[in-house]
Amino acid sequence: MNVTIRHANEADVEAIVRLYAEATKLMYELSPEGFGKRLGEPLDLDEEKENFSKAVDDEKSVILVAEVDGKVEGFVMGVIEEFADDLLDSPYMTVQYICVDEKQRKRGIGKALMVELEKCTTERGITNLDLIVWNGNKPAQSLFGKTGYIPLEIRMGKKLKG
Repeated sequence: MNVTIRHANEADVEAIVRLYAEATKLMYELSPEGFGKRLGEPLDLDEEKENFSKAVDDEKSVILVAEVDGKVEGFVMGVIEEFADDLLDSPYMTVQYICVDEKQRKRGIGKALMVELEKCTTERGITNLDLIVWNGNKPAQSLFGKTGYIPLEIRMGKKLKG
């Protein structure tokens, strides 16, 4: 298996949207009961293509793709945040999405994407990188833990009867 990690370009947007749609279905399945309704709704693929096309060209975003034998099988997208919060000084990079094709998981592709995103982040002089991982997404928690990420906070929710 030959894996190449590189910056995304406009020609990659179709594959990125395919992976994003696949990940959205998984996130819906992982959503706690009563949450994530929007994830179960059909995606507007044209809108998503437009959004990712803009992000590919945005200097505040980094989108990297993982090619396996010449085919895009994963991507990671980070966005530079310009505001400080209680835990992180600005600027910092937030991982918006990381998606690897289901058939390609557990082969080190997610780790390779994260390592390269970290490199791109430090090259920009940014020393903090954050992400959100869902409580029920144990494989992602394992990946991030193995690559040195630590929990910073716990987000909690409650579904109210309306």
